[in-house]
Amino acid sequence: MNNSFNNIIFLLGFPTLLISQSVTDSVTLEEVELFESKELKHSIGIRYDLLERTSSNFSYSNSFDKLLEENTTIYVKSYGALNTPSFRGTSASHTLISWNGIPINSSASGLTDLKLLPSNGFNNLGISYGGNSTIFGSGSVGGTIHLNNIPFFTKKTNSNFTIERGSYGLSTNSLSVEKSSDNYYYYINYSHLRDSNNFKYNYNNEVRENIHSFTEGQTLISNFSYLLNTKSVFQFNYWNTNLFREVPGNITVPNSTAEQTDKSERYLFTLLNNFKEFKFKVNHALLFDNLYYIDVPKQINSFYEGITNISEFNLDYNHKKIFTNFNLSSLKNDLKNSSYENLKQSDLTNSVYTSISYQSKIITNEFSLRKEFNKSINHPFIPSYSCELKLKNYRLRGRINKNFRSPTFNDRFWISSGSTGNMSLLPETGINMEIGLDFNSKIMRYNFTYFNLNVDNWILWNQQDNGIWMPENIRKVSSKGFESKINFNINIHSLKIQNEFNYQYNLSINKIGIDNLDASVGNQLIYTPINKANFNSNFTFNDYNFIFNQSFIGKVYTSSDNLNFLNSHYTVNLTLIKKLNILNSDLILKINNLFNLDYQTYLNYPQPGRNFVIQINILT
Repeated sequence: MNNSFNNIIFLLGFPTLLISQSVTDSVTLEEVELFESKELKHSIGIRYDLLERTSSNFSYSNSFDKLLEENTTIYVKSYGALNTPSFRGTSASHTLISWNGIPINSSASGLTDLKLLPSNGFNNLGISYGGNSTIFGSGSVGGTIHLNNIPFFTKKTNSNFTIERGSYGLSTNSLSVEKSSDNYYYYINYSHLRDSNNFKYNYNNEVRENIHSFTEGQTLISNFSYLLNTKSVFQFNYWNTNLFREVPGNITVPNSTAEQTDKSERYLFTLLNNFKEFKFKVNHALLFDNLYYIDVPKQINSFYEGITNISEFNLDYNHKKIFTNFNLSSLKNDLKNSSYENLKQSDLTNSVYTSISYQSKIITNEFSLRKEFNKSINHPFIPSYSCELKLKNYRLRGRINKNFRSPTFNDRFWISSGSTGNMSLLPETGINMEIGLDFNSKIMRYNFTYFNLNVDNWILWNQQDNGIWMPENIRKVSSKGFESKINFNINIHSLKIQNEFNYQYNLSINKIGIDNLDASVGNQLIYTPINKANFNSNFTFNDYNFIFNQSFIGKVYTSSDNLNFLNSHYTVNLTLIKKLNILNSDLILKINNLFNLDYQTYLNYPQPGRNFVIQINILT
């Protein structure tokens, strides 16, 4: 295996070696940007969006699930204490969450709870649609969400103190400090949340209260960056989360007694260096991810405690219009889980990828290739090809690439009285094809993307003849559709109006059944809306801002035979912002679910009715 690994490293690194040997030492290039993110570097041919940062939508109470619901076509399922995203008809485990280039999905389940992602702790939030496993590895099948802290080296000091009070016992306090000079950058953000979440809802003409839904927690995020010289920088990132939640029941079984505590600590050390035509980057991340779930009356006391070490070496080489990239990484997982055989399990994956691109003012092409090595899982080669054509205000783009998701620890090692894992599982693999058109002018931006994604060996837990549930590679899914996004501005004297419209049409169909009686074949996947749209308008007049958000989610099927479904729903949220001269502050009033709509995004889990949030931001 070592010989194969060495041979493949040579093969994948050959483009970089070949080009570097053809260039003399006398060639001088412009200095490469130190902080070019991985997702931007490899965004050729795809749809990549940055979420605009504002004081209202980047508050601690406005968690990442709300941000995605209001500003993207990503579908978010909210059930109990969990909120998960779904890109282009794929499952939540097909969405990768990246923290400054490091994957942070749970190695146990492959999921990430959006409630644990504070939108106010990062200065750069990006979304890559369509998945890019060649660059980001396992899990990037439907798409990738990027959480970044990007430093800058200009003399500046900022601080922001935010207080929020809202309906149903909501209370948050946040403090952030940002300071920079010519050679260092420092950022720290601390946030605390307390929320009873005891809203009222209707069930069979009876008004009920959402009980046992208390949440309390805090988050600390920091970044320190130091310029060693004009071409080298050292960075340290830290992220600590401690969140306690009562796990509510649903409307059919409302009396829950379960409690869940999530604790995580993440450390990231980075060294970057530019040397002539070369750019080096070395990362090491240490991630601690713990979950404790107890239900005393039911005598449940389960947990998992995970430690992940990720080491990465990255080399870029650029010559004229040719750009090459070579990367080596190692990912080591050590997990203790109360539901695993032998309690503790470990896993080591080494990976290598390379890319080569030609970039001119008109045409850009990129080819990349990835291979992963794991003694328990046979990973396929993962290629990708993308291209762009730029003509004045237009950009025509396209990509065809292979994506994959490795079986999780739960898929392989789970054991209980009624279920067991499967060590023989294959990685899920998908072929993604997309083509898009972008238009950009002073008053309007528009993009349109058609996508076609086929996922094979989809892992599904299936009940065996003996009654035991076990995961198997038994599903093949075809997901296709289109996305559209329009931004346009209107200026009328002192009134400025910024508008954004997002729409997605998505058919996601199961192609293979478990057996001849499987009614899911040919039907839309559950919890995958065919239509989803939102429209945002931001009115600015002198010291006032008025934000009008409208969201529409079409019918969502809740059974694989498509006989049962959740009705489509249309919600409206309003935000009023007034800039105050006192303490350079903003006073913000939010009204969520203006029309007090009774709706669900997951069967039997109601959403809050009309609710209010008052927010004060003090800026210095």
